[in-house]
Amino acid sequence: MEFRTMYDGDPVASEQYFNSFKRKRSLEPEKELMLAILSDAIDCFWKYGGESGAGSRLFKEARDWIFDPDDEEPFSFVNICEALSLDPDYIRRGILRWRERREDAGRRGDAKACLKRMRRSPKGSGKCRVRPRRAAANAK
Repeated sequence: MEFRTMYDGDPVASEQYFNSFKRKRSLEPEKELMLAILSDAIDCFWKYGGESGAGSRLFKEARDWIFDPDDEEPFSFVNICEALSLDPDYIRRGILRWRERREDAGRRGDAKACLKRMRRSPKGSGKCRVRPRRAAANAK
């Protein structure tokens, strides 16, 4: 006996049957795991980008995984993004853009601190190792 003929006259029974296969969560457990892996890699990339030691190792592992073009492994960056309906290239561009802005802000902060030191020091004694970004760009 086929399923259709078994429940043809009883819509409640067929709905109950199919509801038993529905998941209660918004994401399936596999996708929750994939999202956790992706989130952890991005966190490691952001948090440990300028550190040494264990932080440096975590950053390198995250960077290598995120920018690896491999799509053969089931938990590769590309496959996780595709399983979560995310564009891997868009995420990579966003991560790089964030990092550039962070580095630019650091350079601006270093240049501001340097100029402040130069203003406080007697004439000619305050030397600056960091050039403001515009001056550095014009010097090329």
